Amino acid sequence: MTSTPADLPMPAPQLKTDIVRVGDAVVCILSGDLHAGTQAIGELALGEALEGRPAVLVVDLDAVELFTADGLNLLLSLQETARARNVPVVVVSPSAAVRRVLDVTGATETFTVYSTVAAATGRYRP
Repeated sequence: MTSTPADLPMPAPQLKTDIVRVGDAVVCILSGDLHAGTQAIGELALGEALEGRPAVLVVDLDAVELFTADGLNLLLSLQETARARNVPVVVVSPSAAVRRVLDVTGATETFTVYSTVAAATGRYRP
């Protein structure tokens, strides 16, 4: 019996998300691969993190192993939506894969980047 791609089971999503409240800030931790196939998972988590209109939305990208243009587009879209809601978005500890895409596309200056969650959340305490 020959299997076609449509007959094969879909692999498990390769992106994990976690949302943590730190004072008035919300930290969305993304880990794994952020690409076209997992973009909806990231979009759902980031949208949920933004819902409560935190003092700052911190996106922790330290554990992102694969980051494509789809991931960048997700971050740019998030930033635009958050700006309309007056919620600053900052990035924490972008992995080498994330930094590579930010550098190649010239988007490095688009995001405020912190090395730790504590530094990012401390800046926005009331």
